[in-house]
Amino acid sequence: MIKKLADNISNYIVRELKYDDKRREIISYGLEVFLGTSIQTISILILAYCLNIFKSTVFVSISFIIFRRIIGGSHANTYKRCYFFSIFIMLLAGVSGEIINLETIHILISILLVYILAVIATILWIPAGTEKKQIKNKITRRKIKIETIILLTIWALVCSYLSNIGTFKYVISCLLGVILAFFLATPLGYRFISFKLIKNKSKIKGG
Repeated sequence: MIKKLADNISNYIVRELKYDDKRREIISYGLEVFLGTSIQTISILILAYCLNIFKSTVFVSISFIIFRRIIGGSHANTYKRCYFFSIFIMLLAGVSGEIINLETIHILISILLVYILAVIATILWIPAGTEKKQIKNKITRRKIKIETIILLTIWALVCSYLSNIGTFKYVISCLLGVILAFFLATPLGYRFISFKLIKNKSKIKGG
């Protein structure tokens, strides 16, 4: 349904602007991704609001999306599967963010632990790819690793500040979002989504 709608819109754009077939394919794919993501996001927010976990789910989603865009990771092989899986894990994380209650010291320890594990995952596996999209260039991979570690450092500092001013619920939600993003970029995350880990033919180690 989404693909058909994206194709119809792209055909109209191409016809009006007199683009070639190559541009039509690019526009159609971009529209398909945009429409699919929009429907997922709206569904998650509506359900989160109905379940009274709206704010925690928003913080989970923001943390997840920020890192997911940079580090990559496993994907479901169909939109339907991706749709229901995304809703399930985001709402589950949102509920967890509401019910988990930790002391300040425990939250700070959790931030440090997640930071260390995420840095290790970055060195070992980031950027993560799929069969359709792999980043093999060593310079590009190293650049993404550096950007990820810088972003992680900023994230950890912001979370530490938020925990010190008492917004524990939102800090925990941010932690859960980052955990999800990095988990889905690890070999275990690929197996969890029923994907085989895509190894670069060049066997780049940490590069």
